[in-house]
Amino acid sequence: MRNPFGNLRLPGRRQRRYNPRGVSGRAMSSRAPQRQYTLARAERPKPPREVHVPWRRIGFAFGGLVAASSVIYGAAWLLTGDSLRVMNIDVSGAQVVGARQVAAVSQLGGESMLTLDTTKAEQEIALLPAVKSVTVERAWPNSVHVTIEEHQAWGYWQTAGRVQVIDADGNVLRASRPAPEDAPTIIDLASPRDLEDGKGADPDTVHLVARLIEDRVFQEAGLTPTAWVFQRDRGLTVIAQDGPDAVFGDSSNYEFKVEAFEQVLRQLSEREATGSPQVAEVDLRFGRNVVLR
Repeated sequence: MRNPFGNLRLPGRRQRRYNPRGVSGRAMSSRAPQRQYTLARAERPKPPREVHVPWRRIGFAFGGLVAASSVIYGAAWLLTGDSLRVMNIDVSGAQVVGARQVAAVSQLGGESMLTLDTTKAEQEIALLPAVKSVTVERAWPNSVHVTIEEHQAWGYWQTAGRVQVIDADGNVLRASRPAPEDAPTIIDLASPRDLEDGKGADPDTVHLVARLIEDRVFQEAGLTPTAWVFQRDRGLTVIAQDGPDAVFGDSSNYEFKVEAFEQVLRQLSEREATGSPQVAEVDLRFGRNVVLR
């Protein structure tokens, strides 16, 4: 039902509605409602988080870096510097070989004391003919001591007119200390085949002769050996002045052979007193069966 008084106007001044400038009534009717705010107590802001710097760890890391750098620098200084380098090579025990030759062959001059190879130096020095054994030792801070044992000549081995110097083990020596003035010469009555095969001194015969000389077997019997003769098929024969030759063969049953030889000499001395024929050779190779020739 429509309002009958809606268009009724009263006499006098006309009322005007408040209308903001530039805003129509339709726009005002469609304007969004104002936001409403409620006042409340504000929260206290949190203090900023404190940043923790690990100074102790940083200090340890820096100290370790400095220490490692110092070690590396020190090692490099020791390896490349002259404070620990070989400046002097002392050689002892050398009579035949020269000290300068040993130092040159060792190749140790100027090497670092920390890295020098003593084993290699010993191998190089041992190649010298007169050297039997060698030891190389460090003598800090910048020296090396070389101890040499040279070959010692014991006697001579003669084959087909060729005389070779040998040691007490029968090894042929190219260079050595000289043999004694009364050194024995073993004469090898080698066959042509033995010469072709290149057979050298017999070590067992050399040991046997050395023992007979050391024990003074012939001197105790009043005899003087004049020759030491070796044959491959017969062994050692000792030729003595004013006495029978003694065929020892090899060094086996040495004590028995010496005792048997002394007993035979006593018997021969008694037989000579009765005018019995003389014996030229005593063969001791067959144990108790001593053969007289």
